[in-house]
Amino acid sequence: MKIETTFSFTDKRIKQIKAQLSTKTYSNNKFGNLKLVVTPNGTKTFYVRFKAKTKSYNEKLGSADLLSLNDARHRAVEFINYIRGNITAQSVRDNIVSSSKFKTVHDVFKTYRDNELCQRQTIAGRTHALEVSYECHIKKKIGQMPIEELTKKFTRSLFRELESLGYSVHNRCLSAIKSAFNYVLDYEDDSGLTANPFGRIKKLAGVKRSRYLTHKEAKLLLKALDVEMNQDVADIYRMALFTGARLSNVKTMQWHDIDLISGVWLIPASNTKTAHHYEIPLHDYVLDLLKKRGDLFTNEKFVFPSKTSKYGYITGGDPIWKSSIKRAGLYHENPNIRPRPHDLRRTFATWQIQSGADISVVSKALCHTSLKHTMVYAHTNVDQVRESVNKAFDIF
Repeated sequence: MKIETTFSFTDKRIKQIKAQLSTKTYSNNKFGNLKLVVTPNGTKTFYVRFKAKTKSYNEKLGSADLLSLNDARHRAVEFINYIRGNITAQSVRDNIVSSSKFKTVHDVFKTYRDNELCQRQTIAGRTHALEVSYECHIKKKIGQMPIEELTKKFTRSLFRELESLGYSVHNRCLSAIKSAFNYVLDYEDDSGLTANPFGRIKKLAGVKRSRYLTHKEAKLLLKALDVEMNQDVADIYRMALFTGARLSNVKTMQWHDIDLISGVWLIPASNTKTAHHYEIPLHDYVLDLLKKRGDLFTNEKFVFPSKTSKYGYITGGDPIWKSSIKRAGLYHENPNIRPRPHDLRRTFATWQIQSGADISVVSKALCHTSLKHTMVYAHTNVDQVRESVNKAFDIF
């Protein structure tokens, strides 16, 4: 079947074009200078092609995934006029800026924060992590920078600088600023923006953590927690180890969600990542801990109440964690080696699997909706591997 390469461009028809075995160039029959190049891997790019003073030009306008047809046509006309001397480069930039209510990078992020980010729930009403990353690392560098000065080279160099702060900071900053521009492009009709200047920058590969506590390390940690001044926070970490629950769920635990007789803790759907309610069977250690806390805190809504927190329950606790792992001899300068609070959840899962529990049972205990999520926490004990190797070669 012959492929039509010249036709009337529409956003819908451009989206429907399928990749071929070789790169294909399509022409707009209503504006012949506007071209669409589609590579075998499906990449679609707008170009403008024309001649001026006997010289041929083939200028890339941008990805069809980021530019609408109107945006591409507008850019093509501006470039042709600029080359032919009808307008100056400065007037092109002035036209783009004057037609937009977004003058600076902060204008873009503020709109995203006020209309999108503020709608996302956070633990204890904290500032969203993306806004924190923007405020700490992006705003002071480019917050007041005019949008038209955000060239590809500049945005690339900016994030190369952020690489020195580690993949986590780099990736959160990229998510923050890229999401802000994407929001404005998608939902602000009068933005005047035509593309995301950070759209081509990729996230850094992260380090996959597999840290969990050995039985010996857990005993050292529990012993260290016993001598902490703040035993309320210490109880939070004890509870996290013996339930495998997320720290946020432990901190917001309420008495009316606990059945001490049947030994079950119900986590309501409003407090879970998957919007499902979960039932967690409680270890005897946890039941004893809860009974002691019930005797100390009568007529309280939360298991871990706080008179100083505006939310009514304890927030924070990082200093206690750091103090405990130092006292237990578990602290390490390398953040990928030293244990973090979330590793208590990984420990909970890993110990069950090492004891011979079926992965589906562990998944249920972790309140996962898919086994693939549980597999992240499943780690084989080195001693078990050694034992299996020895058994395999017993014949010798």
